[in-house]
Amino acid sequence: MSCIPEILLEGSYFNIARCRHCKRIGLYYKNLLVGFTPEAFEKFSDAFVKLNFQKLALKFPDGEKHIIINTCHHDIQLNFKEKEFDEMKEMLEQASVLLEAKDVLDNYRKK
Repeated sequence: MSCIPEILLEGSYFNIARCRHCKRIGLYYKNLLVGFTPEAFEKFSDAFVKLNFQKLALKFPDGEKHIIINTCHHDIQLNFKEKEFDEMKEMLEQASVLLEAKDVLDNYRKK
């Protein structure tokens, strides 16, 4: 069975979708594309929204502060400027709420 994406959030340079069958979640933001199991997405989202940009950001050679997010692969990190970080944080918060609401509705329909 192939994946059938259900769009949760969408904008001009971002998209979060969930497969109707396998429930995997795809996150696209600018040039970043990541796939998650539902559990991994929840864990990533929870950890991301708890980060404090001002405390963790470093000044880069471009003169702006950036935050570096480690991934499960030690050679790959994500790099966000403050505006990008805030956008991603808001996206993840909104998607998490939408996923929770969809899960409640799906469980209600099954009864």
